[in-house]
Amino acid sequence: MSITFKKKVSSTATTRLPSGTRLNSNGTLLLTSTGISSLDTFIGEGLPIGSLTVIYEDKYSNISDSILRCYLSEGIYNKHDLCVAALRTDPTENLPTKEEYTPTDDSPSDKMKIAWRYENLSTINSSTTTNIHYDLQTTKSIPNELVEQIKIHKLTLNEYKQSQPAISYRNYLLKSLQQLLTTNYSSQHADKRILRIAIQSLSLSLFDDDDLHHADELFSFLYHLRILLRTSLATCVITLNEKSKLFETVADIVFECKLSNTIHSDYVGFCQLIKLPKLNTVQPFIPDTWDIGIKLIKHRKNIIFEKYSIPPDLSEDASRDEKNKNFSCSSPSKLDF
Repeated sequence: MSITFKKKVSSTATTRLPSGTRLNSNGTLLLTSTGISSLDTFIGEGLPIGSLTVIYEDKYSNISDSILRCYLSEGIYNKHDLCVAALRTDPTENLPTKEEYTPTDDSPSDKMKIAWRYENLSTINSSTTTNIHYDLQTTKSIPNELVEQIKIHKLTLNEYKQSQPAISYRNYLLKSLQQLLTTNYSSQHADKRILRIAIQSLSLSLFDDDDLHHADELFSFLYHLRILLRTSLATCVITLNEKSKLFETVADIVFECKLSNTIHSDYVGFCQLIKLPKLNTVQPFIPDTWDIGIKLIKHRKNIIFEKYSIPPDLSEDASRDEKNKNFSCSSPSKLDF
């Protein structure tokens, strides 16, 4: 007799969840969307609450900025408060608006003969027929009634100079985030509101190019920030313009965005998954592939992520016909050694 154990989840549990969140399939993580449905499927259904995400930028494209804008827009539509830190253009200006997109089947009806393993390749979860996309080229603005329902905290360079110029911007940013998270967005707080933190070009916004301890101070910042996030109802997405294995050890999700070249005209860029979350589980989520293609559809205003490559088939009869399995010239019974 086999005995199985299944975690019992209360039927009223979903009513107590904060707005714009859901439990993962195992019921062990509280998740929220990145704002891009197809990206959520590659990172384990969404961003875990209390997680730190690092995106390596490509200096020749603005793909990471587009992801950051969708992330912030998703927060507004789900009534999540926002905290933005940036030295470049303000990510909260001209945020994309939400629209529904129903994918169409453009695949040919004939069965594929050569690339047969790509025949059943899907870009997004097949169980979801309608997916949420954000119009990156919209001329409309998000309705004011939605913006007025949330709080937007901005930790800009001008505010830093006007408040406490004696300390570094790194210490100012960390101190401000600590006060904000512990006061208003603690996991023990009665008002269960979610905070979305977006930090654009972190290395540029904190340090000088000639700083000899650049990497060490940046690692220290990420380490302390992750500690604060673990006990908070918040998620944080950071874009970096330089790579380091040291940064990847403290982040929960890490991926790199690269600009496409002229050879791959179907894609505007590529996304390489480097690290995925391993929170509250002994069997973390593993995607089908770590290499993802990035497309802009519907007149280049909606961004989607799809599988660019699939793992090789290493089975013994891979890519072989039944008639070619026997390579001998005669039947085995007639062989004489």
